[in-house]
Formats: sequence, structure tokens, C-alpha cells
Amino acid sequence: MELAEVNNIGTYGLLAGLALFLLAIGRYFFLAGLAYLVCYYPGWKSLQRFKIQPKDPSRIQIRHELRYSLSTALIFSAIGILVLLLYLNGYTTLYTNPSEHGWAYLLLTLACMIVFHDAYFYWTHRLLHTPWLFRKIHSVHHRSVNPTPWAAYAFHPLEALLEALVVFPIITVFPVHLGIFILFTFIVVLMNVLGHLGFEFMPETFRNGKGSWLTSSTHHNLHHQLFHWNYGYYFTWWDRWLKTLRMR
Repeated sequence: MELAEVNNIGTYGLLAGLALFLLAIGRYFFLAGLAYLVCYYPGWKSLQRFKIQPKDPSRIQIRHELRYSLSTALIFSAIGILVLLLYLNGYTTLYTNPSEHGWAYLLLTLACMIVFHDAYFYWTHRLLHTPWLFRKIHSVHHRSVNPTPWAAYAFHPLEALLEALVVFPIITVFPVHLGIFILFTFIVVLMNVLGHLGFEFMPETFRNGKGSWLTSSTHHNLHHQLFHWNYGYYFTWWDRWLKTLRMR
């Protein structure tokens, strides 16, 4: 391979890495930042009655959340580059033509990815709450006892890596449309921001009634307060089955 070709590959790789970093950090800052502006600073005063914990988070906590979130964005970007390389070299099951498997299959794969991720998150989350892993790794995230949207990415680097590894079985086991996969990653971030919002806008009658199979901001906020309850991501199924559900 000639030097010019090597330089071109290096340039494209650098640009791809930069683009993926900007995507990861931009998506995080857009969703978390918008939620923070609306609810916290300056925040709409009329929304304060929906705050789960009355006390405001400290500036030290917010700086901690932002610092670790930047680290997580770098790790997610690195995983994104690896996924891109695997895709370009034909090592994934990602495809781009919707008619290849039909439109109904697109929705089915999105539902399957969400259900799979929910199970993956529950069990890895339980693992991170074992004493040694909690003390050495997961405690970084739990410093936010009263979390803000900025806590959505506030992970120890090893936890961030564990979070990201879920994509590999998804992109190598069954066919997934590239656009649906990108949509799935957006939903993951959105649900993470909502879980750490610190405000509950879902009516209690829905949370404790017909909608009680879905997680809510209160569900995950209680996890940050009590530590040993509410490990689910999208659904309360695993928490119900294994008696780790706390409603209030």
C-alpha cells in the first residue's frame, strides 16, 4: 500500500471518529441539555411541583456528571467506530434496503432490540450492584443520589464499555436495518435522560395502574435513592418477577 493511500485511510478514519464523537456528545448534550434548561436552569417555575426530590442538586454533582459523561461519549464513539469498521468490511448483519426483509420486520426488530436491551441492562445492572463492582465501578454513577439529566452518561469508563457492548449481539445475530439501529440508539439515550430527569410528569394513576409495566422517572430516581430496587430500563417486568420493584 502506498503512502498516499495510508494517509487517506488515516484521514478518513480521523474524520469518522470525529463525526461519531460529535454524534455521541451532540445527542447527549441536545437531549440532556434541553431537559436541564426546561426543568433546572433557568427552568419553568410551573414545573417545580413535578420535581421528585425537593432539594436542588449541587454544582459539584453536576460537574461530576459532566466530567464522566465526556469520558462516556469518547468510549461510545470508539465503539461506534468499531461498528462502522465491522459494517464496512461485511462483518455485521446490518442492511440498508427496507424491502429486503419487509416493513413489518423493521418494527419487529426495533421491538426485539428494546426487549433484549431491557434484559441485558437488568442483569448487567444487578451485576454492577454486587459489592466489589459497586464499590469500584458503579459507585461513580450513584454519586448522583438526586440525579439530573446530565447523569445519563455519568459512568465509570468500564461501566460505559459494558453498556455499549450490547450492540454487538444486535448487529451480528439477526438482520437489522441501519436506520432502525440508529433509531434504537437514540431511544436508548432518550430513555436514559428521562430516567435521570428528576421530574415525574407521568400521572400516578398511569404509573401504578395500566401503565405500571413501563418504567418512569420516579422508578429510576428511587433506584438512585435506595440503590437496591428498580434495576429495569424500559419495563418493570424483571423487577416484578424478581421482587426488586419499588413503586414509591
